[in-house]
Amino acid sequence: MQNSLQHILARRSGSILLAILFLALTAWAWVGFLGSDDVTYAIGAYGWIEQFPFVGGHGTIRYPITIPMALSFLIFGHNEYAMVLPSYLAMVALLFCIWRSIVHISGVFPANLSLLFLVTLPLVVVQATIASVDIVEAFFLFASVIFYWRYARGEGQMRDLLFSGMLAGLAFLTRETAIFIAIFYALLFLRGYKFSRMRYLAIAAGFLMIWAVEIAYLWIMTGDPLFRFNISMNHDSTIDRSVDLAGNLIIHPAIDPLLVLLFNQEFMLLFWIGLPLALWFCFSGPDTVLRRFARIILLLGTSWFVCVGAAVTLLPLNPRYFLITALAIAIVSGFGLHRLWITLGRGRTAIAALLIMLSTNLLGIFVENRQLVFGERQLAEIAARNPEVIYTDPMTRYRADMLLKWENRQAAVRGKIPPPGALFLYNPEKVGSSNRFMDAEMQSLLMPKPEWKVVETAEPSPEMIVSLTEKIGANRFIPASIWQKLRYRHQPVTLYRIPDRTLPKARTLSKKFENSDARIQQ
Repeated sequence: MQNSLQHILARRSGSILLAILFLALTAWAWVGFLGSDDVTYAIGAYGWIEQFPFVGGHGTIRYPITIPMALSFLIFGHNEYAMVLPSYLAMVALLFCIWRSIVHISGVFPANLSLLFLVTLPLVVVQATIASVDIVEAFFLFASVIFYWRYARGEGQMRDLLFSGMLAGLAFLTRETAIFIAIFYALLFLRGYKFSRMRYLAIAAGFLMIWAVEIAYLWIMTGDPLFRFNISMNHDSTIDRSVDLAGNLIIHPAIDPLLVLLFNQEFMLLFWIGLPLALWFCFSGPDTVLRRFARIILLLGTSWFVCVGAAVTLLPLNPRYFLITALAIAIVSGFGLHRLWITLGRGRTAIAALLIMLSTNLLGIFVENRQLVFGERQLAEIAARNPEVIYTDPMTRYRADMLLKWENRQAAVRGKIPPPGALFLYNPEKVGSSNRFMDAEMQSLLMPKPEWKVVETAEPSPEMIVSLTEKIGANRFIPASIWQKLRYRHQPVTLYRIPDRTLPKARTLSKKFENSDARIQQ
């Protein structure tokens, strides 16, 4: 097994197999429409299509993701696949750039080991299947570092530093968090790493060139050259990390960011096994070109982690904000595994570590809930095949707006209390608790009544492995709370026919909730 696996991973044909594996995993883990930030970017994309030249607001102003998405809609049609395509291609480009750089430095085997960790990491696989600004930002940042490394190694020209800065600038236009890379370059500048500090100014010049273009555009369009900066700093209230909505282990602000890395399914055992491998590789052994490159990548990941962790009032502890750190550790852990396997001849130990990480990564992908908007999808599907007006709760209507736009049925679905004789889609995931569109009074009115007539009910089909587990009775060995989440990814949604005169008139509600079926606004 050891020789066979080494034979596969040490050849370029192994890289093709890894690419196929990535395609298969993303097909398996497909999320697509999420009804969250992805809708914001889609709104920005339609802004370019319908209101050219477009400015936008928070989120919709992130041109490096909204403009490619607009082109994707125009070329491939108005659907979730066209929405996801730009960020998916950015992930493919990111993986290829990383792989190609490692091959150039040290050959195919370490490149494929790093790529194997990357393409199976749950965070990478799942994020690649949604319209993710994190991926686009990561592509520009790693491309910036690769151009920098090319010059630092003595293979490039001054223009490579300029390109490095320009790519960092594009990352900044993608999302303001990309400014964290300034800490990375500042540390290298202070040390004068590999070349004089004056030449580092070329990176800053490239960054400012890109930013200046946006400043000029916004100045012309809005009269405010810092328009994006101002809306970004004032769009949200202060983040309270003690109120956790992402399932993190919260103990103390000083260690909570580290706990995100250690105890989340998006990373599984990457930071338990991969981080020690990465540190061992970087700080032991001779000073090779690959080890110097590894230290640069590790510095990027570390500085990013510190910056995200320190942004206490600006960023929630969402695992996706640590994507740069996870990518860096996955890359360098591949180098450590290669050294353990080839240089030290401990193939069995290396394969054991590899198999443990891969199996847990696959488990992390499997347990990911990919049916978060099942109710919204059912609403759009029912509206597309039903000529009647459909009523539902305001939050489901709000989240489904883009799906309804693609079906040309926005006007046919209303997030209000249904009148007598109407069709009403009950989505327990949204009606189960009050929200910003629905107070407790409205919530009670939207709960199913005994006299309501069931038209149809739908729930997500369990995955094949879940069905098999249930069929052979192995589910009895799984704790009930865990099995409930694996078997029932979303509560069933039900379409009801409301009989005559079973609900009080909607006028009993406040005006705040009368307009709760409004379409998503920028």
